[in-house]
Formats: sequence, structure tokens, C-alpha cells
Amino acid sequence: MHMRKILPLTIAALMAAGNAFAAGECVELEGAPPGLYTTTDEGRTFLIKDGDVVELGPGQTGFADETGVKCIERSPTFMDWPCSTDAARSRRFATYSIDELNDGKPAQQIVDRFFEVPEVIEPIPRWKEGEYHLLMDVDEIMQFASPEYWYVPDNPAALKDERRPKTLQIALFVGINQVVVDERHLKVLNEHYGGKNIPVVFTFNDSNTVPISYFGPNVSLEEVATASQKRGINLAEAPMWELGDHHLTASTEELNSFFELPAVEDIPAERRSALEADLKANGFSKKPVFVSVIDGPDAMFVDQPQRVAVAAAMGIKSIPLHITIVQPDILVQRCGPGVPLGADGSAISADDVITSSQTGTTPPSGALPPPGAGVTPPPPEPEASDS
Repeated sequence: MHMRKILPLTIAALMAAGNAFAAGECVELEGAPPGLYTTTDEGRTFLIKDGDVVELGPGQTGFADETGVKCIERSPTFMDWPCSTDAARSRRFATYSIDELNDGKPAQQIVDRFFEVPEVIEPIPRWKEGEYHLLMDVDEIMQFASPEYWYVPDNPAALKDERRPKTLQIALFVGINQVVVDERHLKVLNEHYGGKNIPVVFTFNDSNTVPISYFGPNVSLEEVATASQKRGINLAEAPMWELGDHHLTASTEELNSFFELPAVEDIPAERRSALEADLKANGFSKKPVFVSVIDGPDAMFVDQPQRVAVAAAMGIKSIPLHITIVQPDILVQRCGPGVPLGADGSAISADDVITSSQTGTTPPSGALPPPGAGVTPPPPEPEASDS
């Protein structure tokens, strides 16, 4: 079960407010006085004190005292204040322990309890550390198989990367009653485990969240943004963006139409050379371009405009994008799946969010297909990286 990350979304919300921290509120220190220092680079946070360094990934928490710096397993309650609010408690689905399942067909019970009640399992497995809900054989898993998908890997090698946990995700979408197996990763894990006792973690999604395949095989950035702003649709997160997992690709021309990309000649020569070298060696396999979608006149922000501009100058035509959608209940989304809240704090009906009168599996720009519009073919298999 995935846990939404508060930090990237909060940063996106700050961007939407005009990025006040970038507008002159930072102070200059004289020398390097004793204390705790933090910095963020490419979505990672580093705690540094007296020569000790701790690297924290998204959603992890660090602690420092006179004994040094360390990463801690669970955030203390005072840091998790959004989840103790009435808004967080009122939006969340009911929960149960996996020990409460009856004998026989536990996976089907998990699916049924989510779609029919809905109820979700707690505690949340830390799947990146190898925790899981069930051990399942491949034939048990394949009963839930479909062509649907909620992310696209950078290339086949990224699915076999040692940094990717050897845990299979099965995503449940209560708003459209869909079960989506990460079938590409299943192929790798099936070989690794010999088809038996594959660790499986179920991820439970809010009632307004859909897989990217919901929009059809030719989805555009404009469609996703319009669906979010006009209908409250959210996207399931790509699991390992640090390995290049993304939602969709956009042409450099399309990105240039939405964002003010810098002219390459305006990028400092040293920075441009570094970007060119990294793109030649790695492409976007280390990280896709992040686009934050908000509700307002300036509806989208891109996190690496210089990288996109250099890629375009190098003749790279297709840019992988990871979409982060900032919605009114941004702070409580991470507290567990449930019914989304509108700007006034009231619950939004899943039917109001998901249902559409459009037909067809590939909608025109800005439109949404109905939940029962048929099976969406998957995108082409990712190509092997040349690097």
C-alpha cells in the first residue's frame, strides 16, 4: 500500500504560491556555525552535522542531536499533525488488519473489502524495504491481470535494477473498480522467484485516483491537467521515479507551448555542458521531468526547464514526465486513501469525479472516457537504453 509523500507536494504548493522562499527570504550565514544543515538535491535530502551525513529519500524522516544524525523508522506524532485533524479522519476509508482475513483466497478478500465497503489494510507495508501483504504464486496473481497500467518504466533494464524492490505491486482503484497488476515487473519477479511465493503489496487509491491508462494510449499533458482542474481527477504515483518511471511522454514542442523554456544560449556554459553530458550518458533514466499541476491561471510548473531546453537543442524529441497533482486536500492525502475533499472541506462524490458521458478509449484533448469504455491497450514496451 503506497503512502503519498508530503514533501514533494508541499513544495509544489509553495511553487503555486509564487515560491516565497525564492523571493529573498533566505538569510546569509557568517561562516559555518554549529548546528543541523539540510539540503535537497534531485528529490533527496541530506542531513549533515560534524562530518556525519544521512541521505533521506522522499517520505523518510531524519533526526539529529548531540550524538549525531540518523534516519528514524517512524515520524513522531507531532510531525504527523495533518493526519490527526478532523478533515483527515473524515475522509479516510475504514481500516482492518491483514490478520482479520479468513482462510482461503485472501487476495480476493482484500479486493472485495476495498470495492464493497471500502476498507483498507493497516499498517502500511514499507514495500521499498521488502515488506509485503501476501506471498502469491504467479497463477494466483494473473487472475487480476489486465492491459491497464499506472506508470511506464524507462526501459527494460530499469525493471531489473537492483535498487527496485523485488516486491510486486497490485494497485486497486475504488473509483473505477479496477485492479491493476504491475505486469511488466511481474515478468521479472516471476523469473526471480520461479513463479512461487512472490511478495505482493496492495496499494489502495483515493476514489478520485485513476491509472494513467484510464485516458487511453495517446494521453497528453493537456488532457491530464484539464481532467484534474475541471473534474478533480488524480493520478496514481509512479513507484520508482528515481529509476525513470513516469506517467507519459511529451514532445519538446508541446512542453515549449506550456512553459517558458530558457534559450540555450542563456544557460551558463558550464551548466549546459554538464546537462549535455548527463543527457548523452543517461537520458532521463535517473529522473523524469516533474510537472506540477495546480488549480489556477498559472496551472502548471516544470522543475527542470534548462534540462528540457538542452534536450530539445540536442534533438531529443520525447521527454518523459512524472505528473504531480496538487489538490485542495494536499496535506491529508498522505494520511491514507479515502474520499477527496473539495476546497470547502466537503467530500467530493466519486461519481461526480469519475463519471463522464464521453465515449471511446482515446478521448479528445481535455475529455475523459467513462469507466466502462473498454480495455486500453498498453503503450509499446520501453526500449532498451543505449547507455
